[in-house]
Amino acid sequence: MKLQRTVMMLVLAVFGVVSSQAQQVQLSGTPNPQIEKILREISPANIEASIRKLVSFGTRHTLSSQDDPQRGIGAARKWIREEFDRYSKESGGRLMISEDDFIQPAGGRVPQPTRLVNIIATLPGTQAESKDRIHVVSGHYDSCVCSQSMTDATSDAPGASDDASGTAAVMEMARVMSKYEFDATIVFMTVPGEEQGLLGAAHWAEDAKTKSLNIAAMFTNDIIGNTLGGNGVRDNRRVRLFSEGVPTTETEAEARARQSVGGENDGPSRQLARYIKEVGERYLPNFEVTLIFRRDRYGRGERS
Repeated sequence: MKLQRTVMMLVLAVFGVVSSQAQQVQLSGTPNPQIEKILREISPANIEASIRKLVSFGTRHTLSSQDDPQRGIGAARKWIREEFDRYSKESGGRLMISEDDFIQPAGGRVPQPTRLVNIIATLPGTQAESKDRIHVVSGHYDSCVCSQSMTDATSDAPGASDDASGTAAVMEMARVMSKYEFDATIVFMTVPGEEQGLLGAAHWAEDAKTKSLNIAAMFTNDIIGNTLGGNGVRDNRRVRLFSEGVPTTETEAEARARQSVGGENDGPSRQLARYIKEVGERYLPNFEVTLIFRRDRYGRGERS
């Protein structure tokens, strides 16, 4: 149930920033019927089935088999692509499926050149003035036995939490939201190479920068929906939301302006996080969004 509510909260967040009905989400005291309809279509059974299917591939290590039909990252990638293709068919072809296929050079946690493939489902926006504005939702489909070896590509690495949970969330959002129209464009993306240093996501981001894509927001989902903490406490009514403070792309002039007004806590990421909390808790009573004002875990993205 917690994972279902987390996915519903994500749907609310994305809906609010891509739809002209965002003001209704934010200001109206009356629930929006379309939003409620979308939320009802989020299926916990589908989410669980996707997680179990991803686990069934044994390992999804980035360096595991590319061509085994039943085990390894290649089999997982093929299944995710087939599911996205099915969602596209069910949406009347409005969900556009593509692959960002590239060879990652040897280095760091990648001992030999390795094929990586981002699987991307794009739902184009419908309004001429906003369809070039892109909102990205992602989860990583690779896994590893990270406590033992970052390069062990043969041992079982089911990765149900890390990160079949996030991948299943992205897939369920694509399945449901592709049946509706939104003003701006939504990119549902599953990426590999996360455990080796965010490699798949970094490649797509560099390509987006080269193409000057207008990326308005990014929602990434890693290890979501877990209810039992390492301290033994079970928490099924709260989700943590991490947001950075000072944008990494801030210019010197922007930094001076921010410092002059004490705006360290008012950057776009923090404002988006506050919006998600407001919207999520309005439509999902008794489910708290806890704002964590920093990036998720220190040292993320290291590749050595």
